[in-house]
Amino acid sequence: MNKIFVYSATGNSLASAKQIAVQFDAEIVHITDENVGEFGGEFGALVFPVYAYGVPKTVKRFIQKSKFKFQYFALLATKGSHQGGSLAEGIKLFRKRKQRVHYSNGILCVENFVHMFKLPPEEVLKTQIEQQRQKTAQVIEDLEKRKTNRRWRFRPESAFVSFVFKRFTKTFAKRYKITQQCNGCGICHKVCPAGAIQMVEMDNDSQEPHIIPKLCDHCQACLQLCPKKAIRFGKIQPNGRRYKHSDVTVAELLKR
Repeated sequence: MNKIFVYSATGNSLASAKQIAVQFDAEIVHITDENVGEFGGEFGALVFPVYAYGVPKTVKRFIQKSKFKFQYFALLATKGSHQGGSLAEGIKLFRKRKQRVHYSNGILCVENFVHMFKLPPEEVLKTQIEQQRQKTAQVIEDLEKRKTNRRWRFRPESAFVSFVFKRFTKTFAKRYKITQQCNGCGICHKVCPAGAIQMVEMDNDSQEPHIIPKLCDHCQACLQLCPKKAIRFGKIQPNGRRYKHSDVTVAELLKR
């Protein structure tokens, strides 16, 4: 069966993956440590967000621990600005797994890393989301034609930025704070693709989320999707704006 592998925190990658899956009658597989396995078929694609010009560590582990055997395979990076060397890194990972990447491309999306970039006004968000749909449609046309392309794999600057980011991810994770607004609903635990949030039983028989810094991918799904805005990061205020792609529901992001 055709398969679309996707890693998505707030819906950008999942929105494009859904659009592609409809066209190719493909099954969507969420990338988590629990979903590793052996996969093959006529068509496959992996859609992931660019983190500091690189591949998120959960995606990297998924590729390294899985086996792939597709006749035609595509690698697609959703990006807020530039994809850097993320596609080159991904291609190298798949080459080591004996899976050729026939086609790769970047898809421009809303920049939603809110602790570094301010979200644009709602009208601008709508325009950017429509542009993402159009770019994804162009990619689908390439995939239907089984287009192939090559990518330069030398990426010293991107590799450095990605290395620094991953080196300090554990430190960044310690800046996430659970506030008194938390009602123990567990959504943060369910949406975390890295499994970095565990629900802990408290003395009053309630549950409280606890973040495991060494597992955190810094995807900010917990912060963005908490219905009570009970998770803070650094100077991000509880009443500040949050982001979720309008073509994706929280329920779809819970299916992990």
